[in-house]
Amino acid sequence: MLITYNQEQKITLEKEISLKEFLQLQNLQIQGIAVAVDEKIIKKTELESFILKDGMAVDVYNMVSGG
Repeated sequence: MLITYNQEQKITLEKEISLKEFLQLQNLQIQGIAVAVDEKIIKKTELESFILKDGMAVDVYNMVSGG
């Protein structure tokens, strides 16, 4: 199964996993990021139940505060 990560990196997964598991595999903290799959923002409450499928594109955005 092939996932596109941040529009450039291709990652092969052996099986379908949750979006939360994928983020953990990438060593990302859930706090302070926003995640989109196929250009749709996924709510943090849905990360564990959202299952990645072959060909999906995952984009992670770091939230920056300040002004």
